[in-house]
Amino acid sequence: MHSSLIFDKYKDNHLLWWGNVVGFVGLALLLTVAPLPWLMLLLGGSVAGLLVIRWPWLIWPALGFALPVASSVKVGPLTVTDLLLGLALMLWFLDGVRQRTLRFSFSPLMPYLLLFVGAQTVALWGARDLGEAAREVVKWLEVGLVLLVAPQMLTKQTVPWLVTALLAGGVTQALLGIYQFIFRIGPEWFIVLGRFMRASGSFRQPNPYAGYLGLCLPVAASLALWAGQELWHKAKPARQSGHWLWALIYGGATGVISLGLLASWSRGGWLGAALGLAVVVILSMRRAAVFSAFAAVLIAGGLLLGSAMPQWIPAPLTARLQDLPAYFGLSDVLSQPVTDENFAVLERVAHWAAALRMWDQAPWFGVGPGNYAVVYPEVRLPLWEEPLGHAHNIYLNLLAESGLFGLAAFLLFWAVTIGWLWRQIGEMRRTQPAAFTRWRIALNIGILGVIAHLSLHNLFDNLFVQGMYLHIALWLSTLVGYTGWEHANQHEV
Repeated sequence: MHSSLIFDKYKDNHLLWWGNVVGFVGLALLLTVAPLPWLMLLLGGSVAGLLVIRWPWLIWPALGFALPVASSVKVGPLTVTDLLLGLALMLWFLDGVRQRTLRFSFSPLMPYLLLFVGAQTVALWGARDLGEAAREVVKWLEVGLVLLVAPQMLTKQTVPWLVTALLAGGVTQALLGIYQFIFRIGPEWFIVLGRFMRASGSFRQPNPYAGYLGLCLPVAASLALWAGQELWHKAKPARQSGHWLWALIYGGATGVISLGLLASWSRGGWLGAALGLAVVVILSMRRAAVFSAFAAVLIAGGLLLGSAMPQWIPAPLTARLQDLPAYFGLSDVLSQPVTDENFAVLERVAHWAAALRMWDQAPWFGVGPGNYAVVYPEVRLPLWEEPLGHAHNIYLNLLAESGLFGLAAFLLFWAVTIGWLWRQIGEMRRTQPAAFTRWRIALNIGILGVIAHLSLHNLFDNLFVQGMYLHIALWLSTLVGYTGWEHANQHEV
């Protein structure tokens, strides 16, 4: 009996030894034969896999940072973003099974999001291309899944990491855009001022790139103001050191993202960013109303002076902004002859007119989600044959694709979201807020600025592309789970 145990032990050790030998030989062969990029990818994937198994919540910062690139890389019919979202849901399920509880985070926003998804689903009835229609509905179902699951995997300690990752993604894209702008990386038709290139990041188009940066800038600016205010009120240097670091991080992110947005040369992006930053400043600073009024007087005075002395305004800015009245219907733009200077404006307005013609065909439920390009050839204006994928105005696009019911449900969802954020800010400000609560107030204000940018920029484009709808869902997810944490930490100082 004793000799048998010794033999079994020897056999197990022998097999383990040979297993190690085979493993090391296989690793050596792999290092010798495999290309370096594949090895780095394998190593990075292995490390990332181990990290998310140990800390499942890390999948959300990873997704937030990677969204602009991951959403443009296809794996069959899916994007890398879809795969990462599927991995996140699997991690949530496995972690819930391990803890013997599967929970969702039901926020006041969810019923209204489901109402909008329901309106989109009803609009499927009129869709000619059911594949495109289904993809559009799935997009908003993914938003709902993020709002349900992400807050359950995040905590008070981990949410700042998600915020940092979302801003880091914006900084990375901004740096790429600045590089493109200076070194003229891009197609010839993006050249501006004769020696620079409109920035487009990994989006390949300047307008969605500017939209993405505009969905990061208000949060960065709001948190930078928070760090500055904390420094102003904290007297002890020991307590200031951390806020100095955050002031540099958030302030630097604000500056870099602003430069990247400027390099996009996108008028819609500039207008949206101006409104988003105005919302942040007005809600963050007690005397902001006075400063805003003073700034408005200065701007009005500058416009009057510029009208009298146009040579005082930089010519590139004048040329870039002079067509804005046409976007608001203040000129009969479609009757003008097409030139290189007004082509972009005429093209956009022509697509708005096509969207209105689609809506006339199906006013209540539309022609089907995602079916704008399918129906466009029947309603297009002469000379404008390219459908461009959408109407370059989300409100007209929804009116055309989902009718009055779809547009009403969409507007109701965002109205409820704004009201929810506003109430949260008011409730937190009624008491003497602790440090974490003050940070959360700044985050709320920044996300209100994001929605302001989204609402205005969407007059000229459709920002719910290339993962940006999930970017917004992640911003909202950072707030959904905070109510319980705040009660649990009400004695924090």
